[in-house]
Amino acid sequence: MKRRVWLTLGVLAALAAVFFGIRTLDTALPPETPRTVTLGQTPATEPPAPVSRTAEDKTDAEAGAVETEPEPYVSPIDFPALREVNPDIFAWLRIPDTEIDYPLVQDPENDRFYMDHDSDRRPSGGGALFTEASWNGPDLEDPVTVVYGHHMLSGVMFGRLERYYTDADFFTSHPTFTVYWPEGEAEYGVFAATPYSSEHLLKTHNFSDVKEFERFFASVFSIRDLSARFNRDYAPGSGDRVLILSTCLTRNNSQRFLVMATRLSNES
Repeated sequence: MKRRVWLTLGVLAALAAVFFGIRTLDTALPPETPRTVTLGQTPATEPPAPVSRTAEDKTDAEAGAVETEPEPYVSPIDFPALREVNPDIFAWLRIPDTEIDYPLVQDPENDRFYMDHDSDRRPSGGGALFTEASWNGPDLEDPVTVVYGHHMLSGVMFGRLERYYTDADFFTSHPTFTVYWPEGEAEYGVFAATPYSSEHLLKTHNFSDVKEFERFFASVFSIRDLSARFNRDYAPGSGDRVLILSTCLTRNNSQRFLVMATRLSNES
């Protein structure tokens, strides 16, 4: 009987030792940081540490996002070679599907020099396509720039300008032409091709005045002539740059035939 009692007391003593040992171990550990969990959500795990990547690790898309310098403009016209022959050459006019593919020139001292000299400055009855330094700069930045060319029976210069642009099919299928200069190029949209008086446009009209600019081109669209062609999609507004190609009218040399175009875009 005594032996059974001592065994019972031994077991109780062992259990007490284990219990108090666990409590001691539990209180020795640091407490966990409490975390708040919203009902219905899975407790978030700790975010991964950021990984440092070298340039070689970047994706193709990231590599392509690096800004690069734009390629410099290269003109299809060899202006340095042209200017070695004649420094007065400042631009080039090209009308697609025509022989009108010529340099534009401007003599800084004599507005009429290229009436009877070609673009190489040699005497020529056909002259060249030119602008007047008294009224226009060679940068084509005036509100209106007028390019003059003879109506030659051989078809050179502006000899066929009227024939092309009075043809309804040509006018519709060739709405633009291009002007090149050393630093860039621009497309022009033709909005009118029409007979007009022989008045000197730049001397008669102050195109720097917005109201006069708008009034003049509104009057152009009011012209009533069977050979006139218009495209209001390219009608100019304040701030636009207009190029007018001017030559003699076939049936009346005292009048002019004008092709008018608005600059649409620049590339440089």
